[in-house]
Amino acid sequence: MSIQDELYTSTSAQNANYNYKNTKKDNTDDPYKDYFREFDYGIDLTDNVIVICDEIQMGLLPEFIAKVRLLKKVNNDLTTVNILLNSGGGDVVETLGIIDYIRGNKDIKFNVICRGIAMSAAALLLAAGTGVRAASKHSKIMVHQLSTFAAGKLSDVKSNAKFADKLEEECNTMMAEFTKKPKEWWESNQQSDLFLTAEDALNLGIIDKII
Repeated sequence: MSIQDELYTSTSAQNANYNYKNTKKDNTDDPYKDYFREFDYGIDLTDNVIVICDEIQMGLLPEFIAKVRLLKKVNNDLTTVNILLNSGGGDVVETLGIIDYIRGNKDIKFNVICRGIAMSAAALLLAAGTGVRAASKHSKIMVHQLSTFAAGKLSDVKSNAKFADKLEEECNTMMAEFTKKPKEWWESNQQSDLFLTAEDALNLGIIDKII
């Protein structure tokens, strides 16, 4: 079974409705067919790249872990994974799961490179990289206070608000750990959307270099 076939038959790939076998790119005469298949999956097996270029949604965590495991299977000496990030954010809890995984993996350094945008939860992911954290010159980073869309019974709204408060405190604590600014700075400066240039992000310690 080829690497691409193995990825296709994985649960996460099927759940994501990937089906490269029915695409025009699956042409046996096309020398680039394997490259396009990898691109469809947001993974580059040659350069150890995992692409996150959309909203961070529930299900991304197991898919991300599956891709890392696949890279390890292709390269037994894998020590570095490059996360190419261009995301407007999304599910904070899912993002925290990815951060726990990359920061708990002591055998692999995870470089995070923003090309485009890294906003909301994606900005936290950018700051959490364990290798090189970088952004292209004209990338835009945005951090802000957590949003909650709770509705229904008053007791449920209060419960959701309490959960959001704890989650925001957790995120601010993490940003303080990952950057040059204390928790109090993040708490006071995220009351509204805080838009940053790559240079701003560098000065704050969200990234290590501009590329």
